Amino acid sequence: MKREVTSKHSYLGKRAIVVGAGLSGLSAARVLSDYFDQVMILDRDELPDDATPRPGVPQGKQPHALLGGGLKALENLFFGFGNQLMRAGAEPIDPGLDMLNEIPGQDAWPRIKLSMRTYSMSRPLIERTLRRQVERIRNIRVRGKCRVLSVVNESNVDAATGIQCQLVDGSLERLKSDLIVDASGNGSLTVEFLKSTGRRPPEVTSIDVNMRYASALFENSKLCDDYKIVYTFPDAPEQCRGGLILPAENNSNQVVLIGRGEDIPPIDGNEFLSYARQLPTLTIYDGIKNAKRLTDIMPFYFPGSRWRHFAEVPDFPRGLLPIGDAICRFNPVYGQGMTVASQEASMLSELLQTLDGDSLAALAPSFLTKAETLIADPWAISAIPDFVYPDTIGDRPPDLEDRLNFQSALGRLAVRDTEIYELLVEIRHVLKPLTLLDDPSIVKRVKEEIADVSKGYTATAAV
Repeated sequence: MKREVTSKHSYLGKRAIVVGAGLSGLSAARVLSDYFDQVMILDRDELPDDATPRPGVPQGKQPHALLGGGLKALENLFFGFGNQLMRAGAEPIDPGLDMLNEIPGQDAWPRIKLSMRTYSMSRPLIERTLRRQVERIRNIRVRGKCRVLSVVNESNVDAATGIQCQLVDGSLERLKSDLIVDASGNGSLTVEFLKSTGRRPPEVTSIDVNMRYASALFENSKLCDDYKIVYTFPDAPEQCRGGLILPAENNSNQVVLIGRGEDIPPIDGNEFLSYARQLPTLTIYDGIKNAKRLTDIMPFYFPGSRWRHFAEVPDFPRGLLPIGDAICRFNPVYGQGMTVASQEASMLSELLQTLDGDSLAALAPSFLTKAETLIADPWAISAIPDFVYPDTIGDRPPDLEDRLNFQSALGRLAVRDTEIYELLVEIRHVLKPLTLLDDPSIVKRVKEEIADVSKGYTATAAV
């Protein structure tokens, strides 16, 4: 049922087109349905009725996580969305009680109930649940098997005015639109339109990590102490092997093994188990060694994180708006992508309620500037650990060693202090800003922790 428009603005136009029926596209369409007569979502895939992976989602068969900040944003857009996920089969998660982080050289964090929750499920399940919510909105139309080839503009109009797409029979169709949202994932539609209209492409910040994954679904996996999620971190930088196990629907568990460079997790069943046995702990191996594997083992390669700074493009074209992975693609090992995409959609909703004058002209510059701020924290959270490996390619912060020492000391403090632990979890779930760690009292304790450890190392060396 369509929600009543509460902003002071009238409709912004007759039609908005959203390219991509993933989480960011579906969320953006929900927002735009309050401001346009019609919203069309176009996707190159045939969109399944059930929760099965589709070809257009390159990581659709790999585990996904929805952080607390992502759930909060989606519930702002879709009332009761968490309950919808649970009814569809998603597993409710309390990060303080249900998740075990195994970090080499560090004791386990406290196991306490936190004032937050989220859900664990497969990527196809969350997409299907979202799509069903969107399809109930009367002025949204979802079209599969429609591949968008380019963003176009009319002659003598220096703005995006439509798209050209290819249908399943090979025929071409051109659709006019007052706004095109590029939620296609790779952002090439936006970049190519900038070039075709004589604008410079955005500057790009990249971190090349050369990550390798192999994952499968298992049935009746048994984890120690009734944990629902286990994340085994590698002993970096000497080792790069890690693993993650988390629940999915239908009493199954998503299991992913993580490597790097030439250390590639295998897709053979026996070799997969052997690789799991060689992780820093046996927790994941013990959880799956007697479990039934339900799917083939699927490989995935992630070359690197990429952040396109569209906000810095002068005269960004009217009628075009990139969102989600089109702006920034995060290393999936940190589980931030879906959360940031949903927060961007929620931010778009707030922005559209405040714009004055020619809102479509001001929309992209305002949104892209705010997106830069939104992305900065999760990018920093993942970038620093990625740089612990010497072969990671990117612009290393000049104070990298200090930052790594700060993170390590903060983790050790969280083992002993439940308040710091809860704050750290909330920041990692993109619920609170990273700047809270600049609190003088926290900084003082971290410095004392670093000094104590340094003295301990000195004493040991002296012995």
